[in-house]
This record gives sequence, C-alpha cells and structure tokens, in this order.
Amino acid sequence: MVDWNEGLTEKQRRFVEAYAANGGNATEAARAAGYRKPHPQGAENLQKPTIKDAIEKLRGSTTTAAVLTREERQAFWSQMVRGDAQDGDGNPPSFRDRLRASELLARSQGDFLDRQETTSDSMMKEFLDSIMGTTLPVASARILPPESR
Repeated sequence: MVDWNEGLTEKQRRFVEAYAANGGNATEAARAAGYRKPHPQGAENLQKPTIKDAIEKLRGSTTTAAVLTREERQAFWSQMVRGDAQDGDGNPPSFRDRLRASELLARSQGDFLDRQETTSDSMMKEFLDSIMGTTLPVASARILPPESR
C-alpha cells in the first residue's frame, strides 16, 4: 500500500480523500474536510505540492489495482471462450457466456468495424434534403460564399 498521506495534516488528509472520492471537486472536498471557506481554500489546497502529490499517489494506488488493462480484459475473455474460467461454484461458463465473450473479444480487436466512405458533397446533400424535404442534385447542394451570391 502506498503511503500517500505522509506529511499532511488531518484536515488535508480528509480533503485529499474527499477530492479523490467526489471526482475532483475541490470546493466540495474542502467543505467535507471542514474548511470554513471551502471555495478559496479548496483551490489553494490544489496549489500545494504535498497535496497534489498525495492526490496523485492516492489515485494511483486505488485505480491501478481496480482497473483492468486491455490485455487483462482480452485474457479474461479468451479464458471464457475456451471454457477455462469458472464461476464461484467451480462451473465452467455457459455456451451463451462463451459466445458473448467471443463477441466482446472480437469487438475489442476491431473485427466488426463498419467502414463507410462519405464525401462532403454527399453529406451536404443529405443535410439539405433533410431540411428542405426534397431531393436535390449534388451540384445544387453547394453553398456559395456570400460575395458570390
């Protein structure tokens, strides 16, 4: 465990914990920590190097272990597809779960991307058609600059 709160006062420690928990709102974190003037004091705290370091250390220690990397997700899905993974009772995954894992693995590797080529003329034509409710030839869908009107 990373010792993120070294050198902080109790109020600063509470500020850092609240800041990390609330998604990064300094005013709310200062209010939760007990500061009398949360708005300016929250902003001031974010300027202090010891508090900035503590926030980074706390975030790093909590998110690094909690969030799977892409490789870990793909390894898990691969285990599911092969039937190597087990649930809490020691049962292998169902066929439905294995199929879903196969789909997620394929999507994560870009196997199902639909690529469409569009041009600005065709996009402009579709836009004008939707506004005007008519079908226009592509050539008449061009917008002229103000000086040439």
